[in-house]
Amino acid sequence: MKDNILITAAHNIYKHEFGKDAEELYVTPAATPNKAPFGTVKVKKYYYLKNYVSDNPGRHSKNDLALLVLEEPIGTKTGTLGLSSLSTNLSGLNVTVTGYSALSEAVQMYTDTRNVIRDTGDFLYYNVDTYGGASGAAVYDASHRVVGVHIGTESRGSDIVNLAVKLNEQNLSFIYSILEGHSIDGWKLISGTWYYYKNSTKQTGWQKINDTWYYLDASGKMLTDWQKVNGKWYYLESSGSMVTGWKYVRGRWYYLDNKNGDMKTGWYKDGSTWYYLDPTNGDMKTGWIKVGGNWYYLNSSGSMVTGSQTIDGKVYNFASSGELI
Repeated sequence: MKDNILITAAHNIYKHEFGKDAEELYVTPAATPNKAPFGTVKVKKYYYLKNYVSDNPGRHSKNDLALLVLEEPIGTKTGTLGLSSLSTNLSGLNVTVTGYSALSEAVQMYTDTRNVIRDTGDFLYYNVDTYGGASGAAVYDASHRVVGVHIGTESRGSDIVNLAVKLNEQNLSFIYSILEGHSIDGWKLISGTWYYYKNSTKQTGWQKINDTWYYLDASGKMLTDWQKVNGKWYYLESSGSMVTGWKYVRGRWYYLDNKNGDMKTGWYKDGSTWYYLDPTNGDMKTGWIKVGGNWYYLNSSGSMVTGSQTIDGKVYNFASSGELI
């Protein structure tokens, strides 16, 4: 994922039967029979999900995930995989596992590609043939984005399937915290949703970022489109930015306060021109309207007319305040 960071399974580091971590770790990438074309690199630091240690060693753990920080950026030679931000269930997704066979003495990479059978949210199940190995290998999609980490085999009735820990929101948050020096800051796309972090904490509510306002719900999710906040309506672009001024939305015009962004209703004066915005849904009105017992006429641009006006072939007179005389 980075030139010096490798994703793997926590069970490659911590062994429940010994109750401790490995004393030393090394990585030998892209091996072929009896050769190591890129050499062997020592692991400088490692991180795994803290709950893995207390999990039942007799069952597969959703916390079986780790990151290795290497002494050398070997990824500049081997290439790196990206991180997936898919928000949907991954059942049916075509995935690939590349690793090393446990059934052969030859040190040879082995690759197979098949579909995900089931996505539980924590695990991905598939019949990708790992040739008895590849434990801790990345599971990646056709775009070379990691969606999980292969952890082993599980019996399901008369069938035996392979499985991976899925890179869900919890796991992606953990990964990002390591990738960016243990502190997450700024925008992050996790499972198809944008979040904003400050000092590794998801922000919520109104946030002013680079002079632009955004609204993040209680879970930290960046919201878009119409949103009602504290009794007032706001419109947020697809980028999440709060709109001010006139906005055309799905065939109707609205006015959002030029400073606060809240949707205006009723009579609104923009410059020297009056407009009438529906008191319920805020859309700009045109044509004849009756307000407070008086008739007004708003032209096609929504502006209130005054004085003598010819409408549909008839002449009408309107006061300076817009009422029909």
